[in-house]
Amino acid sequence: MPPEASAFSPVLAPEFASLRHALARLRSAPPQVILLEGGTEEQRVAAARYWAAVLHCPQGEEAPCLSCGVCTQIGAGAHLDVLAYDGRISNREDEENPGPVRALTMENVRQLKARLRDAPHADARRVVMLYGLGLTRDEAANALLKALEEPSATTVFVLLAPQREQLLPTLVSRSWVVTLPWPDTDARDPATAGWEDALAGFLRDGTGWLDRTSARGALSPALAGHILLACQKSLGAVLRGGGTATPLARALGRLPLEAQCGAASLIARAQEALAANVSPARVLDWLAIRLFALAHP
Repeated sequence: MPPEASAFSPVLAPEFASLRHALARLRSAPPQVILLEGGTEEQRVAAARYWAAVLHCPQGEEAPCLSCGVCTQIGAGAHLDVLAYDGRISNREDEENPGPVRALTMENVRQLKARLRDAPHADARRVVMLYGLGLTRDEAANALLKALEEPSATTVFVLLAPQREQLLPTLVSRSWVVTLPWPDTDARDPATAGWEDALAGFLRDGTGWLDRTSARGALSPALAGHILLACQKSLGAVLRGGGTATPLARALGRLPLEAQCGAASLIARAQEALAANVSPARVLDWLAIRLFALAHP
């Protein structure tokens, strides 16, 4: 694989062949909105970039070459017609350190809508990638919905989410949903494994967790988001009857079925609160205390 293709490598494995084939088939009539769910975040981002390369690469008709100048720009996040916005980036972060991925603020959505009125720089559709969307309906989300509703011959949108249930139903209903291969439910992210085990211990005996979250600099919004996804993954494995291979899955598996369904709702609410810029420690403490109440009625 040429070094230029490294940004796409997470979706170049054989198990993603059907995904690549599906995206290539959509090239002749691209849906205005594609929702990429499943996989890991790295794989979803790579798939979104691959879709942009499908639409823009001048070298390959059946599949992008991933090595030309256009593909290289897309892989590096530097193509003028491939834009990215992340609802998890705060206004302050966006103002102090603006990068190729911008915050999903009202001002940025206004600028995006103005930009959509102009023709793309290249003779291909502009691609707008949207990360970190949630279930909240704030002013920026409403403006974004209107942009997605307006038919466009020059722009396509790509929504990225672990599961479609984490998005507003109105967004999902406008999307062509493509599901990436689901990650191994037994695999754990080293960055969250200690937090998962600490939460499992707290659900058992109510100790340790609050000291961990109160430590200075222990939590960033990004890490908190990964911890919530790890909780969701463990609970999903339990609800699917896929076993309880981790301490957290075992702790959640001991809950009655009704309480497990309640835990799913609590995790979704915690994700909404984090997306609304509530303090990561407050979000995770709120979730841990309520899960403990479910475990010890």
